[in-house]
Amino acid sequence: MKVTAILLAAGSGERLGLKLPKAFVNFNGKPLLLASLQALQQHSEVNSIVVVSPTSHLSTTKKLVKDFSKVSAVVSGGETRLNSLINGLKKVKSANFILTHNAANPNVSAQEISQTIAAAQKFSAAGVGISAASTVKKIQKGKIISTLPREEIFLMETPQVVKFSILRQGIQLAQKNKITITDDIQLAEILGISPAVIPASSANRKITTQADLLALQNFENRVGLGLDSHPFASRKRNLILAGVKLSSNGGLAGNSDGDVIIHSLINALSSALGGGSISTYADSLCQKGIKDSRKYLEKVLEKLTKENCEIVNVSVALEAAKPKLEKHFPKLKNSLSKLLSISADCIGITATTGEGLTSFGRGEGIQCFVIVLLRQCR
Repeated sequence: MKVTAILLAAGSGERLGLKLPKAFVNFNGKPLLLASLQALQQHSEVNSIVVVSPTSHLSTTKKLVKDFSKVSAVVSGGETRLNSLINGLKKVKSANFILTHNAANPNVSAQEISQTIAAAQKFSAAGVGISAASTVKKIQKGKIISTLPREEIFLMETPQVVKFSILRQGIQLAQKNKITITDDIQLAEILGISPAVIPASSANRKITTQADLLALQNFENRVGLGLDSHPFASRKRNLILAGVKLSSNGGLAGNSDGDVIIHSLINALSSALGGGSISTYADSLCQKGIKDSRKYLEKVLEKLTKENCEIVNVSVALEAAKPKLEKHFPKLKNSLSKLLSISADCIGITATTGEGLTSFGRGEGIQCFVIVLLRQCR
């Protein structure tokens, strides 16, 4: 028995709200496409794989899959799921069964693949599905007209396996009668065949929205705390906070530009990553005459990317008697938003005078605390 898998990866991912096709979204540190492809590549009963790619990313897809020995072809997708399937089938030379799988189902297990293939051998067609947990209602024009027995309702996922000869007959009938196909075992159903349903793991569900993406990824949260403080310089100097020049007369002393917000931020990020203090990133640059603290921040952000981490939110707390900082908060948040590539809504800034109990509250300098929350994909 020969099984050819067709990996359907041509979806636009419009509902994810991203600018790139869904198959190329970062999932656990790699493109979503590769997670699904790896499962098919490693399965002993899958003989070959045809990848159906977005036309706009055809060359990128070919580069991504070049090291997967079972991939026999990469083709462009069509306007509909049926068209994409047909494009993939054109590259199938010989097979007894066709296994279709969505690239957007990255958590498929080897057991689900095996069980679906075995059921298809017995019943000519089979697919995995998740049983409905909630009460299911049928509605028309926004009103309930009946309650369906939820024990009879399954939400279909992939893989789905259909005998090749039946799949071809189903495609001919669907095209002739202009039947809209939303999954592949439907092509067997329209021929009067009753496909078998294999209960799927709750983890094997299609990624459609950002909520799905977050729920299905394997990640952990990491928290970092950073602190920095500088006295005011005796000589005339620019006051720079979060990369923004706030004053040309009243800056902070230091070997760099004295930006306590960015310095604290670097310490917080480095701490969350299990690293050292700001000197780890800044000393070598400072020795070269680079005083702009944003350049030091770039170094720790590079490490962030290598560790597959993303910033969830940032909290900044300042202690200073002068200058009055609240009026500058929008500018500071906007600057940090651009530097960190996160929404300004994910950044909070507060300030206090400390009631004059410390040197900062007495106007001798500025102290800053930063807490960061990171999400690390595994």
